[in-house]
Amino acid sequence: MQLSAAQVTVEQRNGALILDTRPAEQFVSLHIRGSIQIGLLGYFASWAAILIEPTQRIVLIAEDLQRAQEASTRLIRVGVRHVIGYSLPNESEWRREGLELAKISVQRCEQLVRTIECGTPLQLIDVRSRAEWLKGHLPGAISLPLQDLNPDTNPLDLSKPSLIYCHEGFRATTAASILLQEGGAAVAILMDGIEGWSALGLPLETQDESSSN
Repeated sequence: MQLSAAQVTVEQRNGALILDTRPAEQFVSLHIRGSIQIGLLGYFASWAAILIEPTQRIVLIAEDLQRAQEASTRLIRVGVRHVIGYSLPNESEWRREGLELAKISVQRCEQLVRTIECGTPLQLIDVRSRAEWLKGHLPGAISLPLQDLNPDTNPLDLSKPSLIYCHEGFRATTAASILLQEGGAAVAILMDGIEGWSALGLPLETQDESSSN
């Protein structure tokens, strides 16, 4: 069922989770504050099953009816069944109905290199798996796998400027949306991630499991 912006407002106030299924680039440019993003392209259902409680009531944000139906079908297959309906992105309607909107800053590796050279304090957060992190990560990065992410038990100080990355942005966007649900975090996304860093010929830091404990 398609929901109006007014209905989305009511459902969010009543505890429904806004699940934005649009690509990362669209989500970071504008989204409903408090929503989480899991892009329909990629391992959408698998990540939803890991990150969303099966009993959680959900409102989907999708680009069109077909994508909304696909998202709902894939969620049901992994036991996430309480989809109330979907809404199409419409900034003017969202604003008219009082939905609070947000954006997320995005950086590329070229910008990160300049930031590091300037000595700007920055907390690098790697949300890939622990195994991926051990094989090679950005120098000084902290490992916080997406599958273990819980804003209630998050060990990081997100009042510090933080840059989240993964391989090429899919998991990083999801992680940022989760960490920003409560607001107040100084979080940006390194959209090209490890792939972009390696493409510039920059070195990765490696660490043995035995020395990381």
